Amino acid sequence: MTQIDAPEDDLQITERIQPISVSTKYDQRFHSVTQIRDLAPLHHDEPEDLGGFNSGPTALEATLAAFNACSAMIMFVLKREQKFDLGGVEFKTGGFIDVRRAEMRRTKKKYSEIEPVARHYQRVEQEVVITTSETQERIDHFKAEVERLCPMYALLNDAGVPLTITWTVVRPDA
Repeated sequence: MTQIDAPEDDLQITERIQPISVSTKYDQRFHSVTQIRDLAPLHHDEPEDLGGFNSGPTALEATLAAFNACSAMIMFVLKREQKFDLGGVEFKTGGFIDVRRAEMRRTKKKYSEIEPVARHYQRVEQEVVITTSETQERIDHFKAEVERLCPMYALLNDAGVPLTITWTVVRPDA
């Protein structure tokens, strides 16, 4: 077994890698139901205008929500570690996707016959609004660490999705 050279842990890689699992059951049309741990079931669906029942987010919408939530969780960890003044944070994130159904209507081709412009997000834009009294230097370091440590950021970035992340700072006394 290979050891990790970290002063805080003398664990084996196999001890650090932990499984997570979800189970999903297809229901009908675009609707599926996912069970995670002992939480309430999570429904995924398409909007009505795309043929779904609008009973939950699409998988791509859920991915953007996971990106926001992951960023927030990393911020919480860093806030404590760096003693960073983080009074509040909000995210607005947009993903730009190829809706092949429009091309299907235009060409009368099947979904599987349409060559995608983008197989996932063509690009993702995230706006982060933080309330803090920190200096710009500390904010820049905090931002860089969020991007370095967030698994969802890494997932999107490693997939080659162009990411534009804009941070706006609100001062608590403003």
